[in-house]
Amino acid sequence: MNDTYPRPALTADIVVLRYRNGHLELLLIQRSKEPFMNRWALPGGFVDAHEEPQQAAARELIEETAVSGLPMIEVGTFGKSERDPRGWVVSVAFLALAESSCEAIAGDDAANAQWHRLNALPELAFDHAEIVRSARQTLKKSLQSDTVALSLLPTRFRSRQARHLYSQIFGKPIKPRSFKAWLRRRQAVVRVGPGTYKRADTMTADWCRR
Repeated sequence: MNDTYPRPALTADIVVLRYRNGHLELLLIQRSKEPFMNRWALPGGFVDAHEEPQQAAARELIEETAVSGLPMIEVGTFGKSERDPRGWVVSVAFLALAESSCEAIAGDDAANAQWHRLNALPELAFDHAEIVRSARQTLKKSLQSDTVALSLLPTRFRSRQARHLYSQIFGKPIKPRSFKAWLRRRQAVVRVGPGTYKRADTMTADWCRR
């Protein structure tokens, strides 16, 4: 490539969600360096030479939070000229869903790593609030065609737990009877007792193939 063409730096950011104690939570790190030192931000960082953005996202997630092994789906690309005070930096953002037991340990250039309720987030660095909004829309759209959001629940769950989770994602109440019927039609869950289900084994594989 001709070096006379200006090129942006490339980063990867990860929106990691879990569902715990009836609330959707977002994993954030507290930055230990400028810009936005001490501000909360999404885990992420610069893509290394010859590294794919998704590989960088997984690497940065491990380095900053010790969380690993989460399947990811691409949310989008964010490249507004003013998004990073260091210069022209474009970010590829990913969404990952973690089990409720997932814990984080701060590392690398993260001063802290904590889960925050999605409906009560602190002020975020860079354009990470916009990235989180886009990730929520990506998750909402996925509910129209698959049941991947159920991976946020324990292996065995009550239908009301699933309904409450979906209500949080959609931002509105869902009727119990219609939701139970929807679960059965999707054939992504197995009924193991009165109002109790477990996730079908194919669900995680479907998510990984995206």
